[in-house]
Amino acid sequence: MTRTDADPAGRVLGRRFGVHLSAVGLANLADGVVQTAVPLLAITLTRSPALIGALTAAVWLPWLLAGPLAGVYVDRWDRRRTMLVALGVRAGLLAAVAALAGAGRLSIGMLVGLALGYGATEVFTDLAAQAQVPNLAGRDPGRLRAANARLAAVEALTNSFAGPPIAGFLVAASAAWALGAPAAIVAVAVVTLAVGLRGRFVAARGATQDEIKGTAAGADALPTVRAELVEGATTLWRHPVLRPLLLAASAWNFASTAFMAVIVLWLVGPGSAGGFRPQQFSLALVAMPVGALAGSVVAETVLRRVPEIPVMVACWGINAAVTVVPLLSPTLPGAIVWLLVAGFAGTIGNVVTTSLRPRLIPDRQLGKVSGASRALGYGAMPLGALVGGQVGEWFGIPVVLVGVAVVFALATLAVGVRVRQSLVDALLPAS
Repeated sequence: MTRTDADPAGRVLGRRFGVHLSAVGLANLADGVVQTAVPLLAITLTRSPALIGALTAAVWLPWLLAGPLAGVYVDRWDRRRTMLVALGVRAGLLAAVAALAGAGRLSIGMLVGLALGYGATEVFTDLAAQAQVPNLAGRDPGRLRAANARLAAVEALTNSFAGPPIAGFLVAASAAWALGAPAAIVAVAVVTLAVGLRGRFVAARGATQDEIKGTAAGADALPTVRAELVEGATTLWRHPVLRPLLLAASAWNFASTAFMAVIVLWLVGPGSAGGFRPQQFSLALVAMPVGALAGSVVAETVLRRVPEIPVMVACWGINAAVTVVPLLSPTLPGAIVWLLVAGFAGTIGNVVTTSLRPRLIPDRQLGKVSGASRALGYGAMPLGALVGGQVGEWFGIPVVLVGVAVVFALATLAVGVRVRQSLVDALLPAS
């Protein structure tokens, strides 16, 4: 028995999980640089809310187009190898666009193309990385929460704490540096995963009688891709807990990308409400990971003492309330308060949601159910970005910010009414 198996409280999650955590952290550091640098580069090329909305939409469109299919293949393919290939493609894409930027050929269209390609690699990387967690940490609720809390902490430190200020300085240097540096970081993540985590990580398969009916292969028969797509979607849609959570999260994601599509125009640049310089904005973004890190530290303690669904609903409600702060106070202190509280409450809520699915869904379905879930949940995000950008173009950015707060509040209310802790407890397998 390994130390991982012997520590159900989750204090020790093992060397293999540590390697996975390191690779995910490096990938998230690159994400943090890219996610901050690309919009800052874009607003030097255009001040149109509609075009900035299209750029934001391009990041999330691959989830709508490829999420379910990617989920099926994450359950079929080796999850470690899937991450390696997707991250390798990402590094090459960033390096190519960095070279073009260095030659003075960067355009808004090129940034949209980069966002689309980057988003496509993220679909496979994120699904494989999340499906890998129960394989490395186990399915005990305490261990899953511990693993996801540590992933949240690393993501906060790398993606949101270190990434934005690094991006601000790199953008000040040049577009080539802003895109070339994350390419190198992703390459290091590939090497870390390739060298540090060996072995095969393929989900155990077991075809149902309906899937193998009419074949001679018996239990070894594989269902068709179409059958697995249908299985993932129907399992998700019929689930009394995951379906209402998905619908609420989709509305939340729609609104959040509408918000993010216009907030940089609201706060940054000459003529904006905030008047921030790009470096000020990138430094202000550090408040979110500070809050997220604090949330990840207290999440395990809070969830040991308070039922998880009330905690999640409270966190969503807090996030809905602080969304109006940048509208009412488009200042540096206002931005810091908004980001700090949003990071804290959002991280605790995410620990709940990411720990629920692997306990409610068997491993052989985890990729396809996650793919179906993210196709709808993340698929709402490009639409939200386009709508937010267009509404901002027509009616002004304040209208978008108010609408987002209203959607957040309604989605939170819907979850509070539809999803009860007693229902979740009844569906969880006996430990």
